[in-house]
Amino acid sequence: MAKEERQFSPELSKDFTRELGRAVTCLHRSRSKFMGERLREHGFSGAMYMILLHVDRHPGASQDSIANHMYIDKCNVARRTKKLEELGYIRRETDQADRRQNNLYLTEKGRELVPVIKTYLSQWGQGMTESLSEKEKDTLITLLTKMTGQNKR
Repeated sequence: MAKEERQFSPELSKDFTRELGRAVTCLHRSRSKFMGERLREHGFSGAMYMILLHVDRHPGASQDSIANHMYIDKCNVARRTKKLEELGYIRRETDQADRRQNNLYLTEKGRELVPVIKTYLSQWGQGMTESLSEKEKDTLITLLTKMTGQNKR
């Protein structure tokens, strides 16, 4: 039986943590590579596209809130938001309540790129799950949501 077609078994159970870690790492690297190749022409690297999508969903988000929400180091968020600003995708506004904090907003250029990013993410997701049935996809999302605690929000 091919590796990707293995059923859960006692042998797999012994290595569950290792196999889970490998699968998650493989998915993460696959998406990073896929998105990196497609967004390189826009000057993007790393998690910049994720920050742009977060600002799209949460206009006025602070760098601290992005770091906390996305589990990214604050220094990385600062570098990536600075680059996004230099590229013309976001703009900063000083928070009136706390002048030490900047709120981030998409520029027109940023708003135009959001649907492109979403299309690329959709293409990656479809490619990764093309061998799964709709029921398997639903089960996968249900289990991952449960594992990450997102079902409790």
